[in-house]
Amino acid sequence: MNRSRVIVVQIGLLVFSAVMAFSQEDPESVSAMLGPRGEGLIIARCAVCHSADLITQQRLSRTRWEATIEKMKHWGAEISDQEADLLIRYLSARYHPNAPANVPPLSHEIGKSEPLKQEPQAQRPVIGVAARGAGVFEHNCQACHGGGAMGGMGPRLAKNPILKLDVLFRETVLYGRGPMPAWSSVLSEQDIADVHEWLLTR
Repeated sequence: MNRSRVIVVQIGLLVFSAVMAFSQEDPESVSAMLGPRGEGLIIARCAVCHSADLITQQRLSRTRWEATIEKMKHWGAEISDQEADLLIRYLSARYHPNAPANVPPLSHEIGKSEPLKQEPQAQRPVIGVAARGAGVFEHNCQACHGGGAMGGMGPRLAKNPILKLDVLFRETVLYGRGPMPAWSSVLSEQDIADVHEWLLTR
């Protein structure tokens, strides 16, 4: 191989290395930055059909995570383009082919990450908007609680007595209860108030 060809090959390798370094985000910084939101989306969008263990056992490249998320969307998972992008970034940074077999629990990352920014707490009670609550429910709650809140894997919420207990309803959504997971990393106070207001109309 002559000198000029060697130089071309070396330049090519440097360019390839630079591209790979640019495309591979730092796993620790991505995990810390996206931890709360990533975990919330896994619970809200993926764990409806799959156990969290099944998801976190995977060790896939970014391309394969992209294909997996796209397949889930094709099969009916209600994931927006923005949520899909965040999930792909988080999963490919945390569960990539070179990740250790035993990745620390998500709670470990959540503890050292920035908390998910919620809407500022108002001095007065948050007023729910039923028209908006219908969409929030359909996108986040319907998979378990059924169309029209008539029940499914989760209990029927239409005419459910818990709706008369505003504080208990809010705390159940925020922090979970029994098999119901916590939604504090996914839904804002306004989202919860909107869903509650809409459920009161059912």
